[in-house]
Amino acid sequence: MSDFILKFWPKETHTNDQTELLKSQLKIDDVISEETTHWGKPAFKAGGKLGELIGIDNQMYLSQLKVQVEKEGYGVERGEEDFEYINRPNVVAIQNGDGEIENWAKFEEYLSKLTGKRYKGGWELL
Repeated sequence: MSDFILKFWPKETHTNDQTELLKSQLKIDDVISEETTHWGKPAFKAGGKLGELIGIDNQMYLSQLKVQVEKEGYGVERGEEDFEYINRPNVVAIQNGDGEIENWAKFEEYLSKLTGKRYKGGWELL
């Protein structure tokens, strides 16, 4: 199990709940597949297209990933002087990664196009 979570969230603050849009389109586009649970919360197994969007082609690695779509995702972001604890809407979290994922620009672009909001991603410590 990893000590980090790769999370994606809108760059600008907004209050529109887009979780159902995210879940349905991620499923349609085969980014996520069947529903499961991860750490007692609803999640999805990785779909076939996820690897293309995060730059990973190792199917064994991808099969271990879990994706959660959260209406509100709390986290820590590095500020100018210190870390800031923030609450973000419409977060997509990729669980069980171990730092091997290094290029997720395509996934940011995909989420931005899907939602109409500019997305950014980053690793967070558990």
